[in-house]
Amino acid sequence: MSTPPGPAEPRGPEPTGRSSAFWTSVAQEAGKRGGIVAIIAVLLTVGLGFGITQLEFSTDQSNYLNSDSQIAKDNVSYQSLFGGEAMISDLTVDKGKKLTDLFTQHNLAEFDAVTKQLEADPRIVAVITPVTALQFTHNLVTSSDGNPVNSPAGKMLLSAQQRDTDPTSQAKRLQDSIATLGRINQIPPAQQTLSNPAWVDFLLHDNTGKVRASLLPFFPNDDNAQMVVRLAGNADIKDAGAAASLVQKAMAARHFDNAHVVTTGATVLLRDINDYLRGGFLTLGAIAAALMIALLLVAFAVRWRLLSLGVVVVGQVWAFGLAGYLGLPLNIVTISGLPVLLGVGIDFAVQLHSRVEEEAQLDRADHPVAETLRRLVPGLALATVAAVVAFLALEFSAVPMIRDFGVLLALGLPVIVIATILLTSASLAWREQRRPTPAKDYTRGPLGRATVVLGSIPRAAAIPLVVIAVALFAGGAATEGKLKVQTDPQKWVNQNSQVVKDLDYLSDHTGTTSELGVFIQSNNVFDDQTVAFVDGFAREQLAKHHEDLTNASSLVTTVGFLLDVPGAKTVPPTGDDVRAAYQVAPEAIKRSTVNLASTNGDAGSLNLIFQTGPRSLEQRAVVVKDIRATVNPPEGVRATPSGLAVVGTGLLDNIEKKRVELTYFALIGVFLVLLLRYRGPVKALLSVVPVLIAVGLTSLIAWVSGLELSPLTVVSGPLVIALCTEFTALIVQRHLEERARGLSPRAAVDEAAARTGRAFLVSAAAAVIGILVLAFSSLPLLRDFGLLVAVNVAVALLSALVVLPPLLVWMDDRGWVYRPKGTGPRVPDQSPTGETLTQGSPVAGDARS
Repeated sequence: MSTPPGPAEPRGPEPTGRSSAFWTSVAQEAGKRGGIVAIIAVLLTVGLGFGITQLEFSTDQSNYLNSDSQIAKDNVSYQSLFGGEAMISDLTVDKGKKLTDLFTQHNLAEFDAVTKQLEADPRIVAVITPVTALQFTHNLVTSSDGNPVNSPAGKMLLSAQQRDTDPTSQAKRLQDSIATLGRINQIPPAQQTLSNPAWVDFLLHDNTGKVRASLLPFFPNDDNAQMVVRLAGNADIKDAGAAASLVQKAMAARHFDNAHVVTTGATVLLRDINDYLRGGFLTLGAIAAALMIALLLVAFAVRWRLLSLGVVVVGQVWAFGLAGYLGLPLNIVTISGLPVLLGVGIDFAVQLHSRVEEEAQLDRADHPVAETLRRLVPGLALATVAAVVAFLALEFSAVPMIRDFGVLLALGLPVIVIATILLTSASLAWREQRRPTPAKDYTRGPLGRATVVLGSIPRAAAIPLVVIAVALFAGGAATEGKLKVQTDPQKWVNQNSQVVKDLDYLSDHTGTTSELGVFIQSNNVFDDQTVAFVDGFAREQLAKHHEDLTNASSLVTTVGFLLDVPGAKTVPPTGDDVRAAYQVAPEAIKRSTVNLASTNGDAGSLNLIFQTGPRSLEQRAVVVKDIRATVNPPEGVRATPSGLAVVGTGLLDNIEKKRVELTYFALIGVFLVLLLRYRGPVKALLSVVPVLIAVGLTSLIAWVSGLELSPLTVVSGPLVIALCTEFTALIVQRHLEERARGLSPRAAVDEAAARTGRAFLVSAAAAVIGILVLAFSSLPLLRDFGLLVAVNVAVALLSALVVLPPLLVWMDDRGWVYRPKGTGPRVPDQSPTGETLTQGSPVAGDARS
């Protein structure tokens, strides 16, 4: 049975003037010309939607570092000299086997074949297999006449012995040389091949039986060998990811005797993130849409209840299409803009749709859509501008991808709000002209009653609430800097993914997962001064940071470690030693370690690579900063840390810069917007009190619970401020409207809560769900961000609904909020149930800002 219409609500003052005429005209024309509006909307959607195809997914260093920063420039230079990231193939020998068992005839052929296959691809700079590493050692210790004394290594060792000024040390060197010659002479020159286990054992192990220090980058222990494939430098993630896949497929297609092979690398991690972004972009949106449908069907009891979702989806197409045309990249941060904007957009759409429904059911306006636009658009416009200002606070971040996120939200929200206002008002105007909503008692329902209860704290609590707000904000500010940020990149991705399992395997078996590169520029890379510096620098860093740096690899360290003798003094190699090693080095090692500026001179660069263990960016930053602060090359020599580890520490520095200040910038910006709009500080301060509570309480919750934050959480403060300000702005606006209808402060607050309760709670749930959907992501970086920010937003919205009403009543009783244009007889203050409570305010009149 249909509900019989009840008595019409009092209309209050009839709208007059240009504003009323304008909105009435807009509503009427939209209703009459629904077909034209639909055609225009379709054309706009198709035109702007094409821009979505222009969106590019990006995970390279441009997302983390400013292109004009010295770290970014150094990394570009480094990769142009020596290539990009390395793919590592770890070969773990089978139980009961030795490293020498890797060098069977079959395996030698497999290494040769895979090397030729990979080096034929332009996306790969060099392939250094265990065979390549041993071949280099073989070339160093053998000579054309078969006499090891005449080999490059023999000459180097003799020179080192002569340069050793300590007699005891000289004696130890002589004893070691005799032992080495004895081992070599046991193997006839004809049998000195890599297929001979005895010769391989000599090449692999020094006279104490340990793996030679110069070979540790390729043989970290007696159970593992590594193949290093250097990818092309400065490649985009698409090409680098394809190259990484090529390496993995090439190794998977090969069978190696006596070993288990795992191929992985940092590029695989970035590739998987990029692949996830491409699929997750639509997946997260689909999950968010499904949750929104369920929310609207269950909680939003209006005609055409799914209209809000439809218009916001169209708005999303407009927003992301425009972003595509403008060249905004999609990265691991901006991807979260899709569900966030969906939730915030539906928040606005629900407010608009609910108000039209309210006006139509109460039958207190001739044109419910026009009345809604006249009453609500100013509040929505204020909320939108405040949100945009809050989002633009992210432009102060030093991290490019966070700035991109701020731009995306600041661009996308106004586009979605415009689409929401145009399409919702046109659709509902068309509906009302053809099938008007029958007048009836406006059902407040359980959501309206719940909103009234939330805001029912007595006005006497106003001062304590302000004190609590300030205290919470101060407490949050004090604990903000104590919150722990998870800086281990490996923890940002799905911990059950194959790439994480492979990186863990690599760490467990070799103790390394990444690299820290240092490139040394010199007018002569083969002079004694440069070589001595590189040798001493490498040894110093390995000793100082032995927990972080597992070994060093360069042409200089290969020679320097070859000259080391247990118990003897360290004698650095000479420039001639390193030049001789370069002349017999395999081409892949030459390309990876030396880059000569020209063929006619020795000016150029040397590459020094430290392999690092599984450490967080925070821990690696200590090493990088120490190297930068203490490195002291001789005149004419420059040493520059670079590579992925340095990019990561640069990202950490950029995150820490102004991380806390971003929230304060957003808060100040929003306050200034409110100050200008309300033309005074009272209502502006009133509106930010719940924001202070939300900002402070969210930091305290994170601190007390011991939550580890992700780098993404730097955007949570401005996001919380934007959403909380929207609610406070709309609540204040509706309060002023009810006061203008003649209700006293308390009655106006209750009436506003009852009338708008459904819209506020549904839109609040939409905003929370829009962010909470990120919790469905398989990336902990997004998942933890979604969970934390959803809690933050819920706290923000509750603080607006709970704290703002008593403050409004307390301040309005003193005449600080609403001032009528005239005075007149007082009217009874009525609660939403119709009961007379107290005497109200003067006669109705439009509220002054």
